[in-house]
Amino acid sequence: MRTDRGLDRLITFLDAVVAIAITLLVLPLVDVLPDEGAAVDLPTLLAEEAPRFGAFTLSFAVIARFWLVHHRLVEQVGSYDRTFVLLNLLWTMTIVLLPFATEVAAVYGADRLAVAVYIGTMALSSACLTLLTLLLRRRPQLRRAGADEEDDPARAVLTTSAFVLALLVGVAVPTIGYAALFLLFLPDAARRLRARRAAARPR
Repeated sequence: MRTDRGLDRLITFLDAVVAIAITLLVLPLVDVLPDEGAAVDLPTLLAEEAPRFGAFTLSFAVIARFWLVHHRLVEQVGSYDRTFVLLNLLWTMTIVLLPFATEVAAVYGADRLAVAVYIGTMALSSACLTLLTLLLRRRPQLRRAGADEEDDPARAVLTTSAFVLALLVGVAVPTIGYAALFLLFLPDAARRLRARRAAARPR
């Protein structure tokens, strides 16, 4: 039996998992401080650990972005079914894995497997959100009454496709590596270009 309380508990659980995962990102940064404290000057320490701080910043932004997308989706939900629950649990698994993938990226650098683990985790997380978007579109009974259809399946598919492309390029071309994530700007650029062309058409 599906109840409002059951849905609230599910969403609260999902939010808690994201909060814990995003908090876990900072723990490896604490470990970079030497036991002897000020024996190592701070500028040198920050310079030596720059990859770790960079990975933390990027992963924090990614998790925050994924949560915002997920939050927008669940705002439209008024009921749930087994598929909805399973997809959300799979999504939380990717979020929980991201702190580990972040540390892998910081420790192993541009190693192809490290790139695959890091970007691959993000791609899988994005794919889960895309599947949730498609599920809500195909099963309107899961939407709450009066909820606007703010989700855009085409945009979700494009974003996941950009992640997959970044994964393939980052692994195939080691000199590019994590910089392949800049490909994520392509969907937004394509949408803006399409909007400008549509606006320029004579009516």
